[in-house]
Amino acid sequence: MITKDSAAVSGETNASVLSERLRVSAILESPEGKRNPELANELALRSALDAETARAILSKAPASNPYLAAMAKEGPVSVDAATADFSNDPKAARMREIAAGAKAFNEAMGYTRDASEG
Repeated sequence: MITKDSAAVSGETNASVLSERLRVSAILESPEGKRNPELANELALRSALDAETARAILSKAPASNPYLAAMAKEGPVSVDAATADFSNDPKAARMREIAAGAKAFNEAMGYTRDASEG
C-alpha cells in the first residue's frame, strides 16, 4: 500500500474549514432547511450566504413537499381522529328517533327480545 504524506494544514485553515462546515450544517439541519432540502442544498453549498440569511430565504420559500407543509400547519393527526362530522345529519337523527320510539313502545307493550335473536 502506498501512502502519501498529507500536507500540513495551518490552524487558520482548520478554523476556516470548521467555520464553513458549521455554516453548511446550520442551513441543512434547520427546520427551514428540512422543509425544502433542495433549496437548502443550493444555498448551503453553492452560495456564500451566512446561515441566518439562508434560513430567512428558506423560511419564505414554499416547502418542497406539500404534505410536510400541511403537517406543519395542521399538526399530527392520530388514527382515532374523526374524519367527518355526521352529528347534524337529519336522516340519521330521524332514524335514531324512530329506533328509540320503537324500543319504548316494545317495552311498554311487554315485548322482549329473545336471547336467541342476539
